[in-house]
Amino acid sequence: MTAQALPQAQAAAVRDAEIARLEALLDSQPWGTVAFGREGGEHRVVVANARAQQMLGRRVATGASLMQVFGALSENAAGGAMANEEALCEALARGLEIPLGESWLWLKLAHVEAGEGNRAPAHGGIDATVALIDVTALRRGLDERIASLRFLSHDLRSPLNSIIALSQLAESDAPAFDQCGGMDQIGRLARYALTLGENFIFSSVLGNLRKNDFSRFDLRATVRELVPQLEVAAVYRRVLLRLWLPDEAAVWIEGVRSFTARAFQNLVDNAIQASRPGSTVTILFKVGDGHAEIHVSDQAGGLPGLRAKGRIERFDTQPNRSSKGFGLGLKLAAQIVGMHGGTLHAEPNDEAGTTFVMRLPCLTPGDTPAATAAVHVFKQGAL
Repeated sequence: MTAQALPQAQAAAVRDAEIARLEALLDSQPWGTVAFGREGGEHRVVVANARAQQMLGRRVATGASLMQVFGALSENAAGGAMANEEALCEALARGLEIPLGESWLWLKLAHVEAGEGNRAPAHGGIDATVALIDVTALRRGLDERIASLRFLSHDLRSPLNSIIALSQLAESDAPAFDQCGGMDQIGRLARYALTLGENFIFSSVLGNLRKNDFSRFDLRATVRELVPQLEVAAVYRRVLLRLWLPDEAAVWIEGVRSFTARAFQNLVDNAIQASRPGSTVTILFKVGDGHAEIHVSDQAGGLPGLRAKGRIERFDTQPNRSSKGFGLGLKLAAQIVGMHGGTLHAEPNDEAGTTFVMRLPCLTPGDTPAATAAVHVFKQGAL
């Protein structure tokens, strides 16, 4: 070997060692990576890790151009095939979602920067890398969500069209409007439409909740705030709504306030809709043994089979509709309460009706006076 060839051989050995180290580093990544250097004005492959070649389903040759590796794939992208490397680089820098066989890949180009934002070749002469991430599961989940939204839109169309038709009938033919159920029927249809939307939202969100989605809130204040809103339905149904609430300090629980509020509202709304005019729905809030309990009692005759069983803790077998209206929200309320580490059950009461007991753990343990020391703050439809 000549003296001139020796430095060249040493430089090549150093470069090969750097590439080997880079390849080992890239192979340790859970995603695919193709590293490119600049040669003759083009990006050319320096190294592609095993994961990238597996995802692409072919060997990526060292020295192949960016267009050779990804140009054909860009034909399947939303924007269509890229005319040249510059256009492909710009698209990859923004991010490209590519269908490949039965999979979906997310491709993202990042330039290698060195010092004060100036681009410069890194180890092995790397100028840019393209990351390949398998987003098949995410894409399928999105497709399923879109399909669910289409079904929801279809299901909502029927009750909403009926509400529109009834409202038009009320203006043009009052006797026919009354014969079709009048405002009671509009209310039932509206509640049904509301429940369809709620079920979709909760089923979509509940499975993806994380601990950091929970926050501390005052359950007592939440109940105190919601009851006046529910009074509107009670007045319309000519039902007396009573609230017994302890006049004590805040009752803190950890959870999702909007979900907990919805569970409580569903229980009260069910009781109101099932009740006869002139009957009473009672809400009792009490705290003990480190738990808050909300009792919602009606005089509506009781759930099917409740008297025989004495207690019902599972509501997935309850009918979605009864002769008295839509039986809304029990399954959903039970799911929400369970998500918060609590329980929900129904039991017969002495008023020939049902009492639903929603029990949630408190953040601050300690007993407060229950019903005996409660203040009757909501009686006969007025605060």
